Amino acid sequence: MRADSQAVQWRLRATTFVSSFDRFAIPPLLVPISHAFGVPLGTAALVASAYFIAYGLSQPLWGALSDRVGRVKVIRFSIVAGGLCCVVAAISPSFTVLLASRTVSGVLFAAIVPTVVTYIGDTVDVEHRQHALTLTIASASAGIAVATIVGGLCAQLISWRAAFVATSILALLLSLAITRLPEPVRVPSPHTYMRLAVNALSQRWVLVVLAIGFTEGAVILGSLTFISASLQQQGVGAAVAGSAAAGFGIANVCCVPVVTRAIRRFASPVMIAIGSLLAGTGLIVAASDTVVATAIVAALGLGAGFGFLHPTMQLWATQVNAQARAVTVSFFAGSVFVGGAVASAASAPLADQGHFSGIFLGAGVLAFLLATVAAWLRSRYVSSVQADRGADGAAPAPL
Repeated sequence: MRADSQAVQWRLRATTFVSSFDRFAIPPLLVPISHAFGVPLGTAALVASAYFIAYGLSQPLWGALSDRVGRVKVIRFSIVAGGLCCVVAAISPSFTVLLASRTVSGVLFAAIVPTVVTYIGDTVDVEHRQHALTLTIASASAGIAVATIVGGLCAQLISWRAAFVATSILALLLSLAITRLPEPVRVPSPHTYMRLAVNALSQRWVLVVLAIGFTEGAVILGSLTFISASLQQQGVGAAVAGSAAAGFGIANVCCVPVVTRAIRRFASPVMIAIGSLLAGTGLIVAASDTVVATAIVAALGLGAGFGFLHPTMQLWATQVNAQARAVTVSFFAGSVFVGGAVASAASAPLADQGHFSGIFLGAGVLAFLLATVAAWLRSRYVSSVQADRGADGAAPAPL
């Protein structure tokens, strides 16, 4: 198999599916976990927050390791070891053990998405890269949709522990499917990881991309964590609550044909603005009255918005520092999930008091700010790059 073949791309998408499944099986389980261990909902939400923090902070480490030992070895190890951690979570005798196992799972599954994005950056030319990234994100979103439905069904019909068993089985099957995944050709950097990281963090546009990624994570992941819980706190069953949150993944997958056409018609700043506005509108609807119908609207808005916003931001992350793409992409992915973790942790007191409308309202306002500021910054970046290329006499490239 060639590293850029369709068979390879499907395997890569399967890895992002499993990674997302592991992350987003948790939200429908928070209320059952709080009841099982006798802890407040805000404390149970630490399982999600700790996962996201570990997921985000460990991204740069995996970026460095994939540069050193190879993209494929990192992906294989994370899937196998992450699956084993899910087994530990399924048999956790206490909340502390569950929290620890999920934190380690966050560290391990953190390797997949940024490594896959870097793999695509290594093997797919820039003209087709955003399309490949959009399909990869759609696979990840399908994992989110399936995870929230399966998590809710497991919690209501079997046990919250069954959701972690499901992840471990998927990880086992995937580890067999990627045994022949080829390593992409890459040029080793003569510089140390620390030097590459310091260099990346000293670049103004890299910092801009990381700041926008943090805000995106706060808006999308921070609010998505509480959609199921907001319904379950009102007595809605875990299966229905999980299915409502599944609107996120369903909308994202259904938006793929629209997004792939929009990529050819709209400039990237417009894609950022559209995505942020869709997410913000859904959140404002949920903030007005948090019931099943408005929760579904919020999930759909977040999913559709993510479909427009995130592939565009990932494209930007692969462009902004091509000399150290793996490091930059890993920092970007980390910023998104740290943003989600910070937002969910900051919202925990409101969740304990049942003030979910306040959580969704704050995230909605932040989304509208993102629509204006992030789109303007992307426009500035595109103009600066095109000006530099024009001064060098280089041909224009898609941005």
